[in-house]
Parts: sequence; structure tokens; C-alpha cells
Amino acid sequence: MDSLSTQLYAFAFTMAAGASMGFVFDLYRLLRSWLRPGAIATFIMDLFFWVIIVPMAAIYLLIANWGELRLYVLIGICLGLAFYYLLISRTVFRIAISFTHLVSLVISFFCQLVFAILVWPMKLVQDLLLTISAIRRRRRSFQFSSGWRWRGLDWRQMRWPRFGRGSLRWQAFRFLPFWRK
Repeated sequence: MDSLSTQLYAFAFTMAAGASMGFVFDLYRLLRSWLRPGAIATFIMDLFFWVIIVPMAAIYLLIANWGELRLYVLIGICLGLAFYYLLISRTVFRIAISFTHLVSLVISFFCQLVFAILVWPMKLVQDLLLTISAIRRRRRSFQFSSGWRWRGLDWRQMRWPRFGRGSLRWQAFRFLPFWRK
């Protein structure tokens, strides 16, 4: 028979084990809410969840009381899960959602940065080559194959156009008067 202090230590440790298993289940629940898997994928994900949880519980039991399964151990795990879900789960879920939203914003920013660095210069070179080609063929208006166009200088307001929704459009291109012969 173990002493009371050893049993209290094992009880506290199994409560912590129940709370940590609740945390893993919250992460799994979050993953399932994002992926929305079908029946077969849900079965596979459930199986994977239990493949993670069972060894985790076994390790906790080995650390807490040398793997002996007693009633107070099961009560400790259940109480740990209950305390976790009643006190912490909602906050952890919100923090996880906020963190993943932040990560998705950072990834989106870097993807847009790569797009701006790699694709826009290629698009501008393509449009410039198409413009030169149209000038050499003496066309008054044309549409770029890329679907974008640059309107050129705005001589009435004496400002350079911005690249964005207002200046790049799918429509005819009119050349400046000094480009004509």
C-alpha cells in the first residue's frame, strides 16, 4: 500500500494528465472543424488521435504510480478533463483560433510579397513588349493578352498613374499623341 502523499501526488499528476489530454483533444477538435473531413477521413483521424492519446496516458500512468490502474487514477483523469473543459477549454480554443489566424495572415503577406517581387516585373515586361509591338504595328488601340493595361501618363492632371484598380484595366489602350507619326 502506498502512502497518502504518494497517492495524492499520483492523483494530482493524473489530473494534470487529464487536462493535457483535453488540450490534445481541443487541438484535434480544431483541426476537424477546419478540415471538415468525410466519414472515412474522420475514421482515420479518430484512429490517429487514439494512437497519440493511448501512449500519452500510458506514459502518464507510468510516471504517476508505476502504471498501476486504480480508481483514484481514473477519477483524477476524469476530474482533470472536467476542470480543463469547464475552466480553460474555451480560452485555449479562442487563443488557438487567433494564433492560426495570425499565422495565415503572415503566410498571406509573404505570398503577396513573393507575387509582387516575382510576378509583377514579369507582367510589366510583358505589357511593355506588347506596347512596343503595338506601336511598331501602328495600332491605335489593343488589348493585352495578359488582361491588364497601363494607361500611361495623365497629361491633364500631370501625375503618374498608380498601378492598382484604377490604372490597370481590361480595355482599349490609347497612345499619347507624340507616339504617332
